[in-house]
Amino acid sequence: MMKILLVWAAVVGVSRAHTLHLGRTCPEVAPFPNLSIDKVLGMWYVTYKFDTDNTCLVWNITRGEVPDTLLVTETRQLALLDMLGVNHTQAVTALVDIPNPEVPGKMRVRWPTSLTGKADFTVFDTDYDKYMAVFECDRAGLLHRRSATILSRTPTLDHLFLTRVQRLLENADVKHTALSAVSQESCRRSGQHNWHVDKELFGLLPGADEEDVHSRVSEGVVDYDISQLEIIGEGVEAVRGSLQSHNDKPVL
Repeated sequence: MMKILLVWAAVVGVSRAHTLHLGRTCPEVAPFPNLSIDKVLGMWYVTYKFDTDNTCLVWNITRGEVPDTLLVTETRQLALLDMLGVNHTQAVTALVDIPNPEVPGKMRVRWPTSLTGKADFTVFDTDYDKYMAVFECDRAGLLHRRSATILSRTPTLDHLFLTRVQRLLENADVKHTALSAVSQESCRRSGQHNWHVDKELFGLLPGADEEDVHSRVSEGVVDYDISQLEIIGEGVEAVRGSLQSHNDKPVL
């Protein structure tokens, strides 16, 4: 029962951390030039994020086992479980790859709680020592989702960095009204219940072993560019043939 509750809370938390828009075209958010991967490693506090009410969000960025990959472990307290009085922490580890090492700021991320495969993961500003800004965008069918995250090396962020990120998003034609402040107060390092998700979300469901999860979710999805995928019903499959272009202007 507790696992089912966690799945429910995690799905609600993830769905609220994005804004949904018509059209498959993601905004062109320029990556930070000559990003030094080594300098962005380590612990970051999430101080602002699109449309989230979860608290105590922290990222720990480490090198992956494979060259040109990173691991991003996000630890948080889920608002829904806090409301229900569940003493908990929840962590999820995403795999980030760098398709072009010449442009290290432009990456791809695969969150295990995502049903839409890989998403764009762009570091578009940082000073390495105090703050960093990340833009994510993934596509599914005729829609795309956007999320921006502002991170700080300390639990609080100087307001001038928030203003700077807002200006950069405006320059990329991305509205930032969905940026929500993330509380870093009353955070627990460890709760009575502590979950760490580094496999597909469905692996938490009763009766689903690792092999079953792989065949239901990972196989045929993780290796595709999400721009070549289309959600049909409850499944995800490769689109056959070329997609008809859509000229509708994305909703901002």
